Amino acid sequence: MNCVLAALLLVPQSVLMPDEPGLYYAEANHFTRVEGRAVTLAESGGHIPLKGSLPLAGSSGTKAQILGESAELKVTPTPVFYFRPAKDNEASGAGDLVLIKLKRRKHWREFEVSSKPDWKASSGIPLKAQVRYYTRQVERGLYKLFPAEDLDPGEYGFYLYRGRDLPGLIYDFAVE
Repeated sequence: MNCVLAALLLVPQSVLMPDEPGLYYAEANHFTRVEGRAVTLAESGGHIPLKGSLPLAGSSGTKAQILGESAELKVTPTPVFYFRPAKDNEASGAGDLVLIKLKRRKHWREFEVSSKPDWKASSGIPLKAQVRYYTRQVERGLYKLFPAEDLDPGEYGFYLYRGRDLPGLIYDFAVE
């Protein structure tokens, strides 16, 4: 039996969990709240002076960053999460979350949110950084989230884009 299916069998479909909006990591019948952290956006690019005005001078982009080499929350390779959106945002459900693999740097972790390679621009998180996961609505306003496959060791997070006026949130965790 694959490990993802085994993890799904361990957590009951109908659970008593906090009514407070947010993301929760499930272990048997215990829930750990995962606090969302605002990301910092940083422009990236080479060290070529006036690079942005020179054709074919290389690519640049925007990265979302959070402090710390590793997340405090350590999970199994087959984690199960529950997400309860804020009451004023229930229409979107869990569809606004993107599961991503973070790149570890010396004192922070990051992921790309847009890029500007030569002659074109793109926005959104590249598919190579995204991790496929499944969403099941358990009840009105409560969603069960689990990866499509076991996660490799590393840093991960659910990213929640909140619009232009608010910074995005990352619900980060680590698989050891």
